[in-house]
Amino acid sequence: MHRFGQAPASCYFLTIRAAEALFLLNAEASSPSLQIKLARPDRALVLIFFNVATSGYLLYHLVSEHPIHVPPGGLSVLFEAASFMSVFLMFIGATLVKVTLAARSTLLLALFALQVGNLLDAANLFFPSASPDYWVVGDALTFSGEVLLAFVVFQFVRHTNRLANLDPLTRLFNRSYHMRRLAEFLKSGGQGSSGVAVIAIDLDHFKHINDVYGHGFGDQVLIDIAQAISVFQNKVDLISRTGGEEFEVVARGLDEPAALRLAEAIREQIAALQFEQGPKVSASLGVALSHANEALSSLRQRADAAAYQAKQTGRNRVQLAT
Repeated sequence: MHRFGQAPASCYFLTIRAAEALFLLNAEASSPSLQIKLARPDRALVLIFFNVATSGYLLYHLVSEHPIHVPPGGLSVLFEAASFMSVFLMFIGATLVKVTLAARSTLLLALFALQVGNLLDAANLFFPSASPDYWVVGDALTFSGEVLLAFVVFQFVRHTNRLANLDPLTRLFNRSYHMRRLAEFLKSGGQGSSGVAVIAIDLDHFKHINDVYGHGFGDQVLIDIAQAISVFQNKVDLISRTGGEEFEVVARGLDEPAALRLAEAIREQIAALQFEQGPKVSASLGVALSHANEALSSLRQRADAAAYQAKQTGRNRVQLAT
């Protein structure tokens, strides 16, 4: 009678306990930016210890309970050893290096499951008298590891794709993404007969703020203004930073009065910001509603011209494009 209910079962539960340790030791806050850095050595050593201890316990049980059988020909032995060691080395690498956009705890768990799965899968090759339950559990762990790895890759691609579309300072969408989305909106014709409204936002006297109070304060102003504009994200389709001190808001389905009310609300939100140092900050806004079959460059140029006109006629105001 096979002894799967004793030592092999305890090996399985040790694997689960080690997996739980991976999660506990890697419960770290996710970062919104891509960073590659060395992990804490003490945590890396603990993770490697759990890995080696689990693998060593499995090997010890197999060797002590069952006679070793070396298959004829060295190819299968080489393949199994290479498979196990490659995953083990990847696990060590993942413990030593952190990539912030990758779900590190999930990645470690996936590699750990693959490694133990490979070891158990090989049991029936090198230990023919061992319980077939080793093979069953090994296949289950290998499959689980592959699914988790696929999840990690999917999440990493999704996060990096989103990061490529964001402005690194304000976390709003950047100019390239803004242009692509606005082109799509114009191609689809907006919503109904109202078309697409573009609100160009240009901060007043921003160069003076940078020159007098420093670029660090200027960056904080941009961040706070981005957060102020983001208050309206549920009412618009797109909010982006399109230049140094320039932002754009795109909304579909608004007529002229509604677009002007939205722009005025954004202007008031910016003007209400309070800073511990420095002057009051304001912005000049230009509003343009798309014409039938209007090109993207023409629509944006009209919104920019309206914002410039708002600056020329007193600043801190909203101007409708002609």
